[in-house]
Amino acid sequence: MGSSSLLPLGRARLVAFAIVGTVLPVIIASATGRWHHHVVFYVGAVAGCVAPLVVVLVPRRRRLLLWGAAFAEIPALTLMQAYSGGAASSYSVLVIMAMVWFGLIATDFELVAGMLAFAACCALPMILIGPPAYPVTWGHAVLLMLVGVTVAGVLRAVTRELGTMAQRFAQEAVVDDLTGLLNRRGWRHTAPRELARAARSGNPITLVSMDLDNFKELNDEQGHEQGDRALRDTAERIRATLRAGDVVARLGGDEFVALLTNSTLTGSLAAIERLREATPLQEAFSSGIAVWDRKEDLTELLRRSDLALYAAKEAGRGRTEVAPPLLEPLPTPPFGVRRAPEDGERGERIAG
Repeated sequence: MGSSSLLPLGRARLVAFAIVGTVLPVIIASATGRWHHHVVFYVGAVAGCVAPLVVVLVPRRRRLLLWGAAFAEIPALTLMQAYSGGAASSYSVLVIMAMVWFGLIATDFELVAGMLAFAACCALPMILIGPPAYPVTWGHAVLLMLVGVTVAGVLRAVTRELGTMAQRFAQEAVVDDLTGLLNRRGWRHTAPRELARAARSGNPITLVSMDLDNFKELNDEQGHEQGDRALRDTAERIRATLRAGDVVARLGGDEFVALLTNSTLTGSLAAIERLREATPLQEAFSSGIAVWDRKEDLTELLRRSDLALYAAKEAGRGRTEVAPPLLEPLPTPPFGVRRAPEDGERGERIAG
């Protein structure tokens, strides 16, 4: 039945379902009137018990074994109909369980293949073998076929819809609905992974904190709708300016952060300068930059960039401050940058 990105059940639940939904019914059927069953019945019963357990326990990478067990389940349960009435047998309902599995777990291609195999097992035994093992009862065969295919198709549609909903909910949990950027939860999930990747590769990392200089006044004077528009416009400009691999988030209010991957201080300052040039005066922003020292965690790195941002606001807004310690030399020519002051120190303007 293959792997599926829409798998709705955990491995333990699948094992339980295999036992309760297939193995146990087969055992009960075998124990009922056990002295009257043909040997073919028991061959099918044993295979019908083993196949679903193989499907749920075998790793998905072992495709041949997985497919073999999945598709063997249908003819195995068909064997239990031999000499007991064929498609009209009371045991024919067991083969529906195989189609339940295909509906829950299979990919679309596997589902179609399973439906074809199921239809063949409903019709071919009557044509190729016939009575007394498989009496010719086309009405029962067609009914069994329709029920099995319908069950599998409906379950596949349900699992696809559930998968789509799960993906949407997962995205909404980490994406800010106003700007489309990551929210605080998405930031905490994504940014540490980028730091870990940079630690392995040795690539430089910088963190930029930004917020709008006149956001409160904009909200108070022109209303929240205009404020929301300014946030959306800012987010769009950030996306257009930074690279696809950079991690950008809105942490709340007018506070934005950007983790610039594989970016030096000079490259980050140049990116911020391009963003500032594209920003209208009424949506001007201040920013603080911290260069990752390859030791601190995300919280400490964010704290340093926030301190640099606060220094930029106090120094007159509309500018960029770099958090100490300066792990890289400031670029020449400068980008109108100041080094953020340390405790007990006044900020130093970088002269051009």
